This record gives sequence, structure tokens and C-alpha cells, in this order.
Amino acid sequence: MSVLDDLLARADARSAQRLHSVRDARRTARRKLPAVVFDYVDGAADDEVTMRRNEDAFGSVAFRPRMASGLVEPRLGVTVLGKEIDFPVLLAPCGLVRLLHADGPAGVARAAASRGTVSVLSTVAGSPVEAVASESKAPLWFQLYSAAGLREADSLCDRAAAAGVDVLMVTVDTPTLGNRERDVRHGVAPPLRVDAHNAVPLGVQVLARPRWAAQLASTGIRLSSRGAGPAGHGSGLLSSVASPFSWDDVAHLRSRWEGRLVVKGVLSGADARQAVGAGADAVVVSNHGGRQLDGAPATLQALPGVVAAVGGDAEVLIDGGIRRGSHVVAALALGARAVLIGRPYLFGLASAGELGVERVLDILRAEMRRTMVLMGCPSVDQLGLDWLDVPRT
Repeated sequence: MSVLDDLLARADARSAQRLHSVRDARRTARRKLPAVVFDYVDGAADDEVTMRRNEDAFGSVAFRPRMASGLVEPRLGVTVLGKEIDFPVLLAPCGLVRLLHADGPAGVARAAASRGTVSVLSTVAGSPVEAVASESKAPLWFQLYSAAGLREADSLCDRAAAAGVDVLMVTVDTPTLGNRERDVRHGVAPPLRVDAHNAVPLGVQVLARPRWAAQLASTGIRLSSRGAGPAGHGSGLLSSVASPFSWDDVAHLRSRWEGRLVVKGVLSGADARQAVGAGADAVVVSNHGGRQLDGAPATLQALPGVVAAVGGDAEVLIDGGIRRGSHVVAALALGARAVLIGRPYLFGLASAGELGVERVLDILRAEMRRTMVLMGCPSVDQLGLDWLDVPRT
């Protein structure tokens, strides 16, 4: 380890120790990242109504605790698609992961494995699936985008299978890209890249974050007029891609993928049934964190209808707006098998690398445990509507 690497590692350790909530991680990430990168992670489409709805929905949940239960030690482990995980929080597929910290997607995968869960690598995370699988040596799911159609999708599936991935996640809510105005204001509207029109203002942002630039330089990532990525690869400053999959495409992918298949991006019982009909083993109730259709319902509001529609035919997961361990408890009480988080672990990664992701997971686990102790609930498999104060109609 070089002197620079040692200094950066020590700084990450100090930063991780100072994180006490997801909100702390967000504040730290905002200080450490260039504004264009932070806003890419933090922002959403149009007026960001759906992103706020996601968070507000969890704020409206009221628990129904059972008093005088004594000091329970709640069991948090669940089984997702046949795999036992230590607590029901998975790391969602996200773009731009490679540019948040030198630890990158491999560090995210290692952090997830160290806490007994799994991460989902996005096609546009910035690192190829083979490299992440090799560097992390951790269980890995792969999320598929394909702007070029099924031929490209088939190739990506083959590469993921060869790398040891056994769960494929197909995202169906990106037939075109949402209007993410924060990115537009930075001058990096799709195709998202550094060019002569935005190189100077973005360069000023990068120079204002020398520690971030030093971390990326330590791994060979550079910024140039061709974009940002490993030296010699012009991958574009911000990774994003439209991927207009149809249900027939999902069925095609199911026919050639030998492992488990997850469909991400459903918000209705009807679409959930379509996913199951196309061969999905699980669905993710998701509105892309509010980054696609602004005005879509909050995922927590859509969850009960999806659970009722699929019954026991598929497992139901959820993402969007989860910022506390109590939010995980609420989602499970409403029928989710587990949740996925995106922005929270990205904030942790930007704050302190792999250690920051571990810290965010530790925070959510501690909050979840404390919530269940205060509720008197001994196990996540006992959570249900009777643990919520649901208004009677």
C-alpha cells in the first residue's frame, strides 16, 4: 500500500465512524463529491414528486406495538430466492458506482457479503461483471440493461453466467430515460459525457474535491474529453441507458437463463402477474427511485396490491424511500420478503468506501432490531398487518 493509499484508507475509517444515520452519510457524500456526481445520485425526474412520495409514505406508517413482551432478541434472517441472508436488506443495482469511490462495485459486493447479504451489479455501474466477480469474490446478482436489443442482452447474460452470477434482474421501467433536471443544469444531459461545452465548469467542480480526485486517480480512473473511466476507456461521465424490454423479451430471457430471474419496476398487480407469466421468480416493486416517471405512486403504497396479485407464485421485494431500519420493518409487515436500498449505500460508499457501505448496513440493522424490540416482535417472519395501525374503512 502506498503512502497515499494509506492516508486515504485512514480518512475513510474516520469518516465511517462519524456516520450515525443515512442522513449523516448523505451530508458527508455531499461534501466529498463534485456537485455533478452528487446530484446524479441524489436527484430524480422532473419535480422529484415521486422521490418525495417514496419517503413520505414510510413517514405515514404507524406501528402497533405489543407491550410487556420483555426484552426480545428479534431474528432478522430471511430466505430470498433460496438464499439465506442475515437481514432483509439487499443492495440495489445503481449506475455510476465506479465514480463514487475507488473501492467501486467490488467494494460494494464485499461489504454486502461481510454483512450477510448480496449486492446487485448494474450493467451501467462502470465495471464489467467479470471484474467485479473476480475482485469481490462475493455472491453477486446482475441487473440487465440493453439498449441494443436482445442480441446484446443475450451476450450480457452469457457473460454474467460465466462470471458465476446465478440471479438475473431485468428492469422494465426504462423504455426511455426520465427527465433528470439536475443533470441537465450541470450541462450533462444524455448522452452524459464531458465535452467542450461542459469541461470547464465540471473541471472546476473536480478541482474543488481533491480527495475524491486522488482516490479515483489511485485506481487509474481519469477524467478527459472522452469521459470518465479506467484509463483508455471512454465510458462517459454519467452512465445511463434506455432499455425498452417487452414481456416477450422477458420471456425470451427466462428461456435462456438457467438461474433465478427477477423483474424490477412493477407498480401494479396486473404488471406483477405479467412478470410471473413471463417466468419471473420474484418481482421488485420499484419506481426507479423517482428517476423515471414523475407522478408515479410511492412503492410502499403499491406494495399491498402487488403482494395480493402474485400470492405465493413469486417473491415480492421493494425499493424506494427506505432510509431507516423502521422502514424495512414496515415494508415486511406489508408483505415484502426483503427490501433493496440504493441511495443510502451510495452515500455510504462516497463517504467512506467499502467501510461506509458496511457502516450504512450496520446502522440499518441496528435500527431494525431496535424497532422490533420496541414493538415486541420476535422475528421478521411474524411481521404482518396486525403489527401496523391500519385505518379501518
